[in-house]
Amino acid sequence: MDQLKTHSDAFTGRWNRGQKTTKNLIANAILCLTDHPDSLARLQREPALMPTAIEEVLRYLPPVWFLFRRTTQDVELGGQHIPANQMALAWTASANRDAAQFLQPDRFDIQREPNRHLAFGHGIHFCVGAPLARLEAKIVLPMMLEQLKDLKRVEGVPVGIHTGIVFVIGNLPITFQPA
Repeated sequence: MDQLKTHSDAFTGRWNRGQKTTKNLIANAILCLTDHPDSLARLQREPALMPTAIEEVLRYLPPVWFLFRRTTQDVELGGQHIPANQMALAWTASANRDAAQFLQPDRFDIQREPNRHLAFGHGIHFCVGAPLARLEAKIVLPMMLEQLKDLKRVEGVPVGIHTGIVFVIGNLPITFQPA
């Protein structure tokens, strides 16, 4: 991947202003946890699992699904030749479900270790905001789970999802009992 560099189209920077991907990480966590009520209940009983749960949300339903890169020289990647100055689309969300890297990759597991996901990129392209996003999620999610008792998705109401580079939940109807 060192032969690939960030593509600087006009859209770069507009969709990711830090708070958007963190907001989506938190919404994705609520979606994952309400889709997996056993994991939600366990996390409420064992809040110390929050860091690994957040990493699993990042792997299982990452805020950013793919990235554009441009090759700086000819490169061989996965048995495919990519010429210099060619656009490549790196599907990090797909890499996060790689069965060669993750045992039962389609299973949501809040205790998954190791969890070497690519939600924040890798190497020189690693997201500079990753520590802040993790910190914000580690603060907000426990507070939400403590305050929103009996958290459930509303049955029969579709979740509004908009995708592109960033996976965005447009609406996520939930019910809860206030603490």
